[in-house]
Amino acid sequence: MTEAMLESFRSARALDAAGPPRAANGASLRWTPGPDERRLPSCEDDPVPQNTRQAVAIVDGFNCLSRRWQGRPDVFVGTDQFLYWDPAYNAKTNPKNPPAAPDVYVAFGVANRHRSSYVVWEEGKPPDFVLEVVSPSSRRRDAKEKPGIYAKIGVPEFFLYDPGDEGEPAPAGIEPALLGFELRGGSGGKYRPLPKERLPGGAVGTRSKVLGLCLCVQRSGPAPLDGSLRWYDPAAGEFLQTHHQLAAAKQQAEARVAELEALVEKMRRG
Repeated sequence: MTEAMLESFRSARALDAAGPPRAANGASLRWTPGPDERRLPSCEDDPVPQNTRQAVAIVDGFNCLSRRWQGRPDVFVGTDQFLYWDPAYNAKTNPKNPPAAPDVYVAFGVANRHRSSYVVWEEGKPPDFVLEVVSPSSRRRDAKEKPGIYAKIGVPEFFLYDPGDEGEPAPAGIEPALLGFELRGGSGGKYRPLPKERLPGGAVGTRSKVLGLCLCVQRSGPAPLDGSLRWYDPAAGEFLQTHHQLAAAKQQAEARVAELEALVEKMRRG
């Protein structure tokens, strides 16, 4: 073991002895799981299946936001994890107030580390942004029950996206397909709808004040983007690229480099 490795272990032990550091907002920057995070279950026995529209929205959202704050030690982007918010909850003895499981969420001022679940009372704060992507089996719970949970624990912004059933438009029960809400009155307050705004190219989006991004549904475009959830950066004047777009751009760049190399070789040979 090198001296640098030994020093890192000494520093970690010193931090543990002193207690976790605190962010400017008072939340814990704990770099190791707390006792309740280790103890509480991190998954259900019966996972809920997803349709492909739902899966694409969740994966693209998680990837876009993770790249957005890549390298920030105090910003955590999570997906499909248990969010424990009631310290008295126990699956057997006190099943009231079970954990939520946000599809995508962002928490500022907490340590960016691997987590088995997000335990609000150990982190010191709830997430700042939550996105729920509706599936046919979760439509009622996502639209009717989860807003009350997130308002109770003080999540500042809650977005709801319904991609519709596979091959079908979003149902009339949730129109439009994308809705954004901000919490008024702090924990236990009420969610109020965020206004719509026109984006370049004619898309209509909803701005997240917390993220500094606009969310919109791309109504037309090349597959597989048609009807998909997109993330727009008003400051940069561009959409965040999905992994499909990044892969295509890389492939095009590599092809162009190969063409230039072939041209240079042809010119060298005369």
